Amino acid sequence: MHDLAIIGGGPGGYVAAIKGAQRGLKVLLVEKDALGGTCLNRGCVPTKSFVYDAKLLQAARTSPVLRGAAALTIDPVQMVARKRKVVKTLVEGLGKIIRSHGIDIARGKGQLTAPGQVRVHPHEGPAKAYQARHIILASGSKPAVPAFIDVDGQFVQTTDEALEAEDVPANLIIIGGGVIGMEMAGIYLNLGATVTIVEMLPDILLTEDQEIREMMRRLLAQRGAAFYLQAQAKELTRRKDGVELTFADASGAVHALRSDRILVATGRAPVLEGIAVKKLGLKMEGPYLKVNSRLQTNLPGIYAVGDLVGGRMLAHKAAAEAEAAVDNILGANRGVRPEKIPRCIWGLAEIGAVGLTEEEARATRHQIKVGRFPFTGSAAARAMGNIDGLAKIVGDAETGEILGVHIIGAHATDLIGDAVTTMTMESAVEDLAAAIKPHPTLSETLMEAALDWSGLAIHTLKKRADNIRYTTGRFIGERNIARDEQA
Repeated sequence: MHDLAIIGGGPGGYVAAIKGAQRGLKVLLVEKDALGGTCLNRGCVPTKSFVYDAKLLQAARTSPVLRGAAALTIDPVQMVARKRKVVKTLVEGLGKIIRSHGIDIARGKGQLTAPGQVRVHPHEGPAKAYQARHIILASGSKPAVPAFIDVDGQFVQTTDEALEAEDVPANLIIIGGGVIGMEMAGIYLNLGATVTIVEMLPDILLTEDQEIREMMRRLLAQRGAAFYLQAQAKELTRRKDGVELTFADASGAVHALRSDRILVATGRAPVLEGIAVKKLGLKMEGPYLKVNSRLQTNLPGIYAVGDLVGGRMLAHKAAAEAEAAVDNILGANRGVRPEKIPRCIWGLAEIGAVGLTEEEARATRHQIKVGRFPFTGSAAARAMGNIDGLAKIVGDAETGEILGVHIIGAHATDLIGDAVTTMTMESAVEDLAAAIKPHPTLSETLMEAALDWSGLAIHTLKKRADNIRYTTGRFIGERNIARDEQA
């Protein structure tokens, strides 16, 4: 008998296993594939390996101080080999960590047969049944592919296949303008491919702040990416010279595009194989398992975390939910606040965000203030030769509560951590402005944005009087200062 059994060895599963073992529980971790799940093996980590290799190539090719750099090429075989080495090292290290905690690992497909009962079907040999007082379901997600699309792995791919491809197409169509589509667009543009993005929604990255979306769209367009928004993909046809995508635009007119390859980035769907939802009577919320604020399903002793329960499909969200679930199993009453979960995108420019967008804040608050600081005013960004960026803070005009922080530009995914820490400690915008940042670093952009929130930014041009409004003697907002040219 185990105290805790976990189905799925991704960020939600292995974090729950380690957390449980640290708290003295006897833990069983069931994983059908490699430890680390999608994130480590086919998602976050492999993608970042490609991102950094492709950015290195682009930076060298466009450097004004390197001779002959324009002729540089990348070896896609070695790029894939490096990615595999990174993944292998991390998977092996994770295995050692898990085993060091005395966690039992069962290799095979996990099946929830009843509350307190798990069956594991190994790749070879008979199935084995286990009993556990508590069970956490953490089986993650898989690429969601429209029914009319046949993924052949060569000409039509998801990220699963694209991250194993040892060649770079001359031109590529990406179906989907969400996080996955934008990250893959950045990779292929930096590798020299021509990229076309077909998105059914009115904009790319529609859940992000409008200013951030606009800047990302502008950067992509400057690099030659083409966009078809409000475009509904209809049919894929294999041709002698590549693949043809037929889609309808917002007016209903039908168009056809040809490409060497098509990447399907239409989101992800929860993996429910092995979980007999109807038979067990598990409640659902759309395609996801329904859980309460303590991550409990409607069945006694059964919890679910990560991509299975919806919300943003992020590894760190799954890990945070896993820790909360284990604490709740041990008697706590913990949840995970979605507004404190950071969102990171590694596109042509990185995006780091947390909390409400400006549009969301204006829709839910009577008065807000917005502070902005462009990377054009950052000495560090100038020294890096990468001034495409913006730090933006949305705060409550009366209390100074930080409602949202949005950063686009170099190292934005690292910089957002400062904002998350500040918001977690329930500090105000003024506290973020008062923190002394080392110079010259990009961390100063967040400080300057916080200063700008009060009209006190240092490294921007003096604001015109018609850009500043006062209410009861307090500065409450301004617009478009981030676009002013720097002195």
